[in-house]
This record gives sequence, C-alpha cells and structure tokens, in this order.
Amino acid sequence: MNRRLLWMASAAMIATSGQAWAQAAGQAPDQNVALDEIVVTAQKREQNLQDVPAAVSAVSAEQLEARNVAQVTDVVRVSPSLTVTENTNATGNSINLRGIGTFSFSIGIEPSVAVVVDDVALLQQAQAFSGLNDIARLEVLRGPQGTLFGKNAAAGVINIVTQKPTKTLTGSVGGTLTSDGEKRVEGMVSGPISDKAGFRLNAFYGDRDGYIKNLNTGHKLNGERAYGVRGRLELDPTDNLNISLTAAHTNTKTDGQVRTFRSINPGAVAFGAPLALSAVGLTPGADNYKIRIDTEPKNTSKQTTLTSRASLDLGGASLVSITGYQDWRFRFLEDLDTLGSPTLLNAADPTSILPKGSTAGGPFHSTNLTQELRLVSSGARKLDYLFALFYADGDSNRSYARGPNAATSWAATATTKTMAAFTQMTYHVGERTHLDGGLRFNHEVVEATFVNTTPTATPPANNASCLITCSGKAKDDHITYKVALRQDLADDVMAYASFSTGYKGQGFDISTGFNPARAAKPVRPETSKAYELGLKSRILDRRVQLNVTGFLTDFTDFQAQGGVTQPDGTIVPQLSNVGSLRSKGVEVEVSAKPVRALRIDASAAYTDATIREFANAPCYTNQTLAQGCRPVGGANFQDLSGKPLANSPKFKYSLAGVYDVAMPDMPFDGFVTAEYTHQSAVMLDLLGTPISRQKAYGVVNASIGVAGRDEGAYRVALFVNNLFDQHYASSLGYTGSSNAGAVAQLLPRNSKRYVGVRARMGF
Repeated sequence: MNRRLLWMASAAMIATSGQAWAQAAGQAPDQNVALDEIVVTAQKREQNLQDVPAAVSAVSAEQLEARNVAQVTDVVRVSPSLTVTENTNATGNSINLRGIGTFSFSIGIEPSVAVVVDDVALLQQAQAFSGLNDIARLEVLRGPQGTLFGKNAAAGVINIVTQKPTKTLTGSVGGTLTSDGEKRVEGMVSGPISDKAGFRLNAFYGDRDGYIKNLNTGHKLNGERAYGVRGRLELDPTDNLNISLTAAHTNTKTDGQVRTFRSINPGAVAFGAPLALSAVGLTPGADNYKIRIDTEPKNTSKQTTLTSRASLDLGGASLVSITGYQDWRFRFLEDLDTLGSPTLLNAADPTSILPKGSTAGGPFHSTNLTQELRLVSSGARKLDYLFALFYADGDSNRSYARGPNAATSWAATATTKTMAAFTQMTYHVGERTHLDGGLRFNHEVVEATFVNTTPTATPPANNASCLITCSGKAKDDHITYKVALRQDLADDVMAYASFSTGYKGQGFDISTGFNPARAAKPVRPETSKAYELGLKSRILDRRVQLNVTGFLTDFTDFQAQGGVTQPDGTIVPQLSNVGSLRSKGVEVEVSAKPVRALRIDASAAYTDATIREFANAPCYTNQTLAQGCRPVGGANFQDLSGKPLANSPKFKYSLAGVYDVAMPDMPFDGFVTAEYTHQSAVMLDLLGTPISRQKAYGVVNASIGVAGRDEGAYRVALFVNNLFDQHYASSLGYTGSSNAGAVAQLLPRNSKRYVGVRARMGF
C-alpha cells in the first residue's frame, strides 16, 4: 500500500510539473521564475556554483528550512552519495561520501570527510553532531579535496557557512513542537552598530524526550537537551579592510544512543545468565523500540569556537587571514552488553552473585589552534590565483574505563602539528576554455602517549600490551595536486574533466590493546587518485539546472576499523590498512522551477564502492572456515577482496517539491512540501557480518503551512517525518555475549514517524 501511495504522489508531482510547463510554454521568459544563482566558496573564493569544476551540492538557508534539515544527519537527504553511520555515541559516528568514510575508536585518526565551519575545519568529526543553527548555506564537496582543505578531506568536505550581520536592524523568534516530545526555541537579532560595524546574535534551546523505553526504569532514552549561542561582530575600519569576529558555544546532553534487540537466539547465555531475562516484556525485531538495561547512558558535549577573519583589499588581490580556536569536551557512559540485570545469578550456583555486565565511559578533551593566510586575486584577469600558508596544532586527550567484565582502563593523548603551503590557479585559455590547477605540500608531526591504568595489569606476554606507558612519534611529508580542464559549450552549459590526488595522514591506533608495536609503527597514510567528468547546465531560460558527474577513485592503504577476538572471547578493536579499494559511479542533480510557485529538486547516485584488496582482514564474530575464516600464524583472517564497503548503497535517490499557494483573499499565502528519499540495501559492517545487512528503504516527509507576504514576516508549518513509519537501523551487530547470542540495532530518531509544528516570526 505504501509503495502505491508513493507512486501516486510522484505521479501527482510530475503531473503538476507538466501542467506548469505547459502553461509556461510559448510565454516570454520571466526572469523572476529563473532559479537563483548560488555563490559558493568550494574553492576558497566566491564563485558561481555552475562555474566550479567539481561535484558540489549547495543548499541555501531557505531550502534547509523548507526541508527541515536541522542536523548533520539530515544532510543525507539533500546530497547524493552521502550517508552517515551512527553509533552509540558521536565519537563512533562516520560521515561517508561515495562510500568512503572513517570509523575509528582512536583519537589519533582523522576523518576522511572534513567538516568546515566558517573556514575552520573541526578537529574531531564528532564535533559536527551538535545540530545546525542560523546557517546561510551548506555545501557538500564530493571527492578528494586535500589540495585546498588539507589532509582530513580525503573523501570530501561538508562546508557550513553561517549567517552574516544584516545592513538593517532585524530579528526573529521561532519554535518547534513535536509529537515525540521535542520543544525548541530559537532567536536572532542582527543589524548595524554604526556605519562601520554590524553584529549578529543568535541562540537556541531544545529539549527532546527519548523514543526508546527502558522497561527497567520506565524512562525514555535517546533524548536530548541542548542550548547554544553564537555572536558575530563585523568591522570595516577602513574602506579596504574587513574584520569578522565570531564566538560560539554549544552544550548538548543526550540519554543515549542505546541499542535494542533485533533478535535473540533461543537458549543464549551471557555472563552466566539467559539472555531471555533481558527481553522480558519486549519483542525483539526491526520495530523494537524497547530495551531493558541496568545502566542508562549519558553523553555530554561542550564546544566553544572562536574565529577571526580579516580581509585586506590590495587592489588586484586580497590578503585574508583566518585564525581559529576550538575547545571540545565530551564525556560518555554507556552499557556495552545491553543486559537488563544490575547483578546476575550464577546458573550453576544460584546463591552466588556475578558482577553486572560491562559498561564503558570516560572523558574526551580536544583543542585545536589553526592559522591560514591567503593571497587571492580579484577582478577579471587572464590568470586567477590563490596562494596560502596553513598551520594547525591539535591536541586530544581521552580517558577510558570498562568493566567489571573484561575490565580495562587507560588514558591517552594524541597531538598533531601540521604546516602546509598550497596554491590554486585558473588560466583562461580562451573565452570558453579554462584550465584549473592546484598543488599542496603538507608536513605533519603526530605523537601519542598511552598509559595503562587497569588495576589488574600484569607484565605483558611477548610485548602484547603496554604495562604502564607506551609512546610514539612520527612525521610525514606529502604532496597532493589537482588539474581540471573545463569548456563552456554554450551559455550556461559547462563540461569539465579533472584528476586529483588525495591524502589522509598517518595516525596511531589509540584504543584498548595499544602496545609497543602500535606505538613504534603508526597506521600508514591513506592515499587516492580520483578521475571525474562533469556537465553543469542551466536550460529553458534558467528554469532547469542539470548537473551530472561521473567519478572513479582508487584508494590505497585505506584506514579501516575492525576487531580481533581474544582467547577469552572479548573483542579488541584494531585499525588496519586495507590494501586498496575503488569507488566509482554517477551522480545526477536536477533543480527545476517551471513556474514561480513550484520548485522541484531531485538527486540520484549510483555508487559502486568495493574493496579491491584486503586479504588479511579480521574475521567477524563466529565466522566459520566454510564462511571464509581461515587460520594464519595463530590468528584467524578472512579475504574481503571484492566485498562492498560499509553503509554504501548502490542506489540512492531523492525527490522533493515545494509549491507556493497564492491566497489573495487572505493576509498570507500557503505552501506545501513533499520529499521522498530512497536507498538500496547495505551492509553496515565492513567485515561483512551477515546480520549487519540493512534492507532497502524509503522515507517520505511532508509539510503544509502559511507564510506572511513580507519577507521574513512569519511562517508556520505543520510537518510529518517518516509518514509511513518506515523502520530502519543505522548500525547492526552482535551484543551481550561472545557466542553471538543476540543482535543489537541502533534505531535513529528519524526511523519512526512523528509530527510537529514549526513557527517563526520576524521583526
């Protein structure tokens, strides 16, 4: 029934579009109907999106509001070939582009996809999962971006640009209420201080109930309470000097994320007790939003960022200085075993008590100081150029404790110092032919210190682990480059071909099991070679924008998180270099505005991301010889060559429409939005665990509302998320016992239907 309704909705949208085109046919061009041009900073200078020889999705503030994009996890709906793998806390999340992303427990490993806020890259990817607020534009750059954005952009960049101060005094207040218990308020005020200074101040507070019920306590878990504030001061002390100062702080507390049981094997035992005891009152399955756990998780994230940007106009060029400082503190406590009893009876001796199952927790603290200096040409010229110097000093500390089962505790630090010089130039060979090239030299020094604080630590056998302290230091130099040829085939039609190299720096696998061997030999750098063909066009009086990209990227020494099963049944995380992998495919993005009242946005991606060579990969839990797990030198390995990457759907597409309804007899106009996003089946585990397969699914979101005719006056929308209540998991894995007695799943909030109202009033 759901599929039939989806086809009917799609047919209605196409029919509406067809009628609109028919009405517009034969009419004189209406410039007010044409799609707005989007100016992006994908190449660290302001450019029209359609002139950039790279695959870029750009979403304006209006589109973000219309499609209710409020979190980084929502961005998967507006960009093809983007997925997000969620875990039990933000430090285990992974942003993936074209199938490529880094999931790692280590604070010494950087992400494959960089998240950049106002020209400053976040040190830890987990910092990005604190919500979006007061955003002017969001850009998703797909493919290696290391030439301009550095060594943590091997697979791409999410570039977030916040709003600037306004020329006149303005402000707004808004709020959101939902059926699943979300209450959010936000406000903004902006305007001039004098003819040479302006300000913008925004703040928000949100409180959302959880949606997973803990039957042990009656509490709802996976809820969130957050607040934040950002202030921006814009100064123009002289006609050729602009200074921008920004300070922001967010505080986010969550009760999760917790996992629920998808299945429990009959008779399964964990820590001496039947697993069925932890499932009393709930029914395991894909739609199980109940759990019975003894330790309720708590996560707290506090982040402060300071950014200074100064731009001096030298006439034919501008000198730009960007200084950033970030301080991020994160603390978590989670239940590792998903068991429901604080104590367990020994089945062999009911009078004896076993300790409760494992919990894990500990604080993170990261700081990062960055400085970038650019010289950027301005005005029309035969050769456009950008020269830049970059410096970063990042420091991360983490303490970890797990127990009482498989007890371990440790404290570690990871530091990275980076110096780089890079350039990008565009030579206009002719009026319609352009050659783009970029080059970056990167030098970095990484260090790690690991202190084993486990109370029962004993002298290691064969140097297997650090008894007290292990430390390591390494340095690396690398050059990345990019070249692109673009040809203007006609007005508003451009084709390009590009080749680029990518690089993600070496790092220490700082996690349980860290040993002198890891300290002496960090995980090798990850490198890539990327080929891209693209077509960017605007046709039919700029009412239709069609962008098509074909890509092929080969990765060498891809850094992948796995695990090694110990003799006692516990799994020790281990980061490995995959021999090689390849990501290839086609992406299509279409925006259309047949009439002023209707806008349609569609995107689709075919991505084939596979491992080409990984002969000695760890076996998944309980993998047998018949399933490919073979003994090699006292350990067990499998060959993953030819297998798909985790959370990389072969097909992913979305269709969204916004229709403005004129209501001349009313003091307001109406609007209707609808969106459908679909992705094919994926394996959520790199090691290929059979139970980690998430089947294909599609989600429908919609809204209806009214808005004042004056720009920014007021807007009220009634919306529904996941209209057909399509359940899906963002992670799947064994839990509770070394004998794989149960499968646990993480069900994100958007996997469940909820409705809400969102209102905003300007002044």
